[in-house]
Amino acid sequence: MRALKWAGGIVAGLIVLLALFVLFGLNALRGPITRKVSDLTGRELRIEGNLEPAWSWRDMRFRAGKVSFANPAWATEKLMLRADAIEASVELLPLFYGQVYIPEVHLVRPEVNLEVDAAERKNWILERDQKPKSGKPSRFHIQQLTFDEGRLKYDDAIREISVEAQLSADPRGVTAFARGIYRGVGASAAARGGPVLSIKDTTMPYPLHFAGDFGDTAVEFDGTITNLVQLTSVDLAVELSGKTLAGLYDVIGIALPQTKAYRSHGRLVRTDGMVRYQDFTAKVGESDLAGTLEFDTDDNRPRTYMHGEVTAKLLNFADLGQLVGTGQPRKSGVLPDMPFDSDRWDSIDADVAIRAGTIKRPEQLPIEKLATHIRMKDKVLALDPLEFGIAGGKLAGRATLDGRKEPIAARLDMRVQNLSLPKLFPTIEKGQTSIGDINGLIDLTGRGDSVAQMLGSANGKLGVFIDGGKVSRFLMELAALDLWGVTKTKLKGDEPVDIRCAIGDFAVKDGVMHPNAFVFDTQVVNIQGDGTINLKSEAMDLKLKPEPKDRSIASLNSPLYIKGTFGKPQIAPDAGKLAAKGLGALIMGAINPLLAVLPLMKEGKDKDSPCRQLIQQAAKKPSSSSGRSAASGGR
Repeated sequence: MRALKWAGGIVAGLIVLLALFVLFGLNALRGPITRKVSDLTGRELRIEGNLEPAWSWRDMRFRAGKVSFANPAWATEKLMLRADAIEASVELLPLFYGQVYIPEVHLVRPEVNLEVDAAERKNWILERDQKPKSGKPSRFHIQQLTFDEGRLKYDDAIREISVEAQLSADPRGVTAFARGIYRGVGASAAARGGPVLSIKDTTMPYPLHFAGDFGDTAVEFDGTITNLVQLTSVDLAVELSGKTLAGLYDVIGIALPQTKAYRSHGRLVRTDGMVRYQDFTAKVGESDLAGTLEFDTDDNRPRTYMHGEVTAKLLNFADLGQLVGTGQPRKSGVLPDMPFDSDRWDSIDADVAIRAGTIKRPEQLPIEKLATHIRMKDKVLALDPLEFGIAGGKLAGRATLDGRKEPIAARLDMRVQNLSLPKLFPTIEKGQTSIGDINGLIDLTGRGDSVAQMLGSANGKLGVFIDGGKVSRFLMELAALDLWGVTKTKLKGDEPVDIRCAIGDFAVKDGVMHPNAFVFDTQVVNIQGDGTINLKSEAMDLKLKPEPKDRSIASLNSPLYIKGTFGKPQIAPDAGKLAAKGLGALIMGAINPLLAVLPLMKEGKDKDSPCRQLIQQAAKKPSSSSGRSAASGGR
């Protein structure tokens, strides 16, 4: 019945149109058409030129001259559309079953102004309440759009976009040049497309080449897009470059880390709501990266979800500095102080695996490999698991930054496992004869918007120990300022001596490290340490008290003082204060038996290990650091 009504109405309408055309010409319809559209939309439609027909058995074609269509009252521009003429064709047969098929619309020198205001109203939605009709498929189908030359302006107050494009077309295709503001940064672009814009064709790929600059980011792609309105399918070869990956936030609205200058090539593919940047390669600083990243843009998710895997053929450790906040010059200090931009973290959820097999780094920094999962969810950034290969062993654990807190709440929980003593100090020639594995833990929490602030407010514990091994006799004699021992070693040649036990165990409160134990006990010398390390001011105030065990008459037994800052440490003996003989017993009593690393020792060697014996002896004696035991024992 509905089809019959449509058919009857259309036949009657065509008869009326034909009668009006015979009697008055098609110009007689200008008034009824403009009034009807204006009444329905609340905006004025004007046709100031002639309305001319061109009939055929398959379709009818008409041309309207000097057409303009007004914007709503809230828009900044007076007109949404102005054209010297609009030509359109309408298929006749579909009209009889209630569908309006427009094979082609051609615009002659059009000027189009599209706008989204701060209230998110869109001027191309014609309903006055700004609510597009839904639930029923549209009866109107525009297949193709062509034009000769024109101007397109787009303003979006929410996304800080204001772009104006000059368009031209010829039989070979469409050319566009655009300039303006995109997401708050200056932008310019040039594009070349196919000869016809297929608006409703969801199967025909549309060829497109694009090159643009967005702030410090350059984007170029070449390929095809199917269904220009909904972008149901995309297949583009992409080139990206810029001063930092963080600059891509201005292009795609997704937060990426601060890096050095980069260049990347890959393929951007979109199918079934999934966008994939596949088989990409990237040069970031000196680092070579490769991988595939997928972006799930499902409307049911609160934000885009990125997942994938990135591998580094070569990772320059200097390039990692900006990833942890060292991208800006410091006035003083060495701890990273560039703030994290947590305001952007709610732009994405992520789970990306990163692996680096070959690392270029300073000789003094013995990092061999890196593996981690970067996980972001609800503004909480976690590196979990986080593993560094370092000095023949590894640091393994997790780091968490909670961007929901102000300032950021951070936690670092790591295990130190089997670090090789000589590999840990690769630039110290005399240390290469040493043998020993370093184990321990780091468990810290802090608040701040940079690494420096987080460490400067840190609370928790950290400690490392060596339970047996060997070390250069020359180094130990030198540390004790045993002049006679140093001379003998030089004359006879160096040799390794036994390490009974070495412990560096600290309680950390409000960014200040206090030693629970700082002892290096070897076959030839015993060294005890005390003092503080301030992570906020980066100041050190440590005293090392060496005691040679051979009781050489040439030994000065003078303490060593380590002062100054991390960037400018000052190490010097106190020649005016000679330590008394028999210091070994005092050292034994200076260890707090409630050590952070004590549970780790139980996992290692048996009960007869030198470290276990040292701690048992300390527990039987008064401890000079007992005042700190309550703080350390509750950790």
